Amino acid sequence: MKISEFIRDEVLLRRLREKGVLVVYDPERRYWELCLKLATPNRLVVNACESSIEAREAAQAGLLQLGQLNSPLEGMLIYVPARGPLSDEDRQRDPFAVYGACGAVFPQGDGDEYLSLCLRARADHVTEIRRIFAADPNPSFAVIDVVGGGAGWPELQTLLRVESARDILLALLAPTDEQRNALKSSEAWVGEAKALSQNTLGLRLTTRSKTLGPVADELWRFLLFCVPSCKLSPHHHRNGAH
Repeated sequence: MKISEFIRDEVLLRRLREKGVLVVYDPERRYWELCLKLATPNRLVVNACESSIEAREAAQAGLLQLGQLNSPLEGMLIYVPARGPLSDEDRQRDPFAVYGACGAVFPQGDGDEYLSLCLRARADHVTEIRRIFAADPNPSFAVIDVVGGGAGWPELQTLLRVESARDILLALLAPTDEQRNALKSSEAWVGEAKALSQNTLGLRLTTRSKTLGPVADELWRFLLFCVPSCKLSPHHHRNGAH
């Protein structure tokens, strides 16, 4: 099961079915699409992203409908792109806190933290999940989904859109423009690249840089000077690594 499906079905939907009303606070907007996909003809999703006033009106109407006898509405989820209230004073200022009191709130406690959810969803890969979060405290769903696939390089696989160790190394040596831009968007892949290089080539990358150029330079030097059979030329190096 994908991590997005686990969070949607095993956490959000289960809590919504149990309580009838669920308020999701999400300042990072990590769960926005998951929440919107929970909308059905019998399940109302109120989106407070654009207009708080309209969202409050929709939430009031939804709660009234839920309270009616034989109502076709089975539940209401309210999505709030902000941090949830922590104190009583915060709750007094939050127009959606009353709905959380009527039903349930997400996140609620340490068990609802993103890391905790990923650990629950990938209980057989705790070490790998913790390593990913140590490199990037906010990994994408796609990175988590790769965990358990057997390759062991989820960040690189996701960014480069390749699967095998060989294809990852080739992409690091001669990336496409899309791959190069993807690597610029994150630094979490560098640790994986060093581990991959050590495990597959026996090369210990010494650069402390977190950019592609120095990593690719070391890989190319190794291939050009330590692997005589390598047929890639310096011309490829100049065009591909920078």
